[in-house]
Amino acid sequence: MAMCEMCGKKPQFGNRVSFSARHTRHMWRVNIQRKTIMVDGQSRRVRACTKCLKTLQKKA
Repeated sequence: MAMCEMCGKKPQFGNRVSFSARHTRHMWRVNIQRKTIMVDGQSRRVRACTKCLKTLQKKA
């Protein structure tokens, strides 16, 4: 399962509910990207969600 290495975000599970109130299982996946970032002066390849990447870009 895809998981963000920075914030620990994982897929969420729940039900899709139709107009007739029929419940079917569904999974919402996290938008995980492989990115090379600088950590303590060294480049490191991480699997991070787009929200974390946006925050890193904002802080830099």
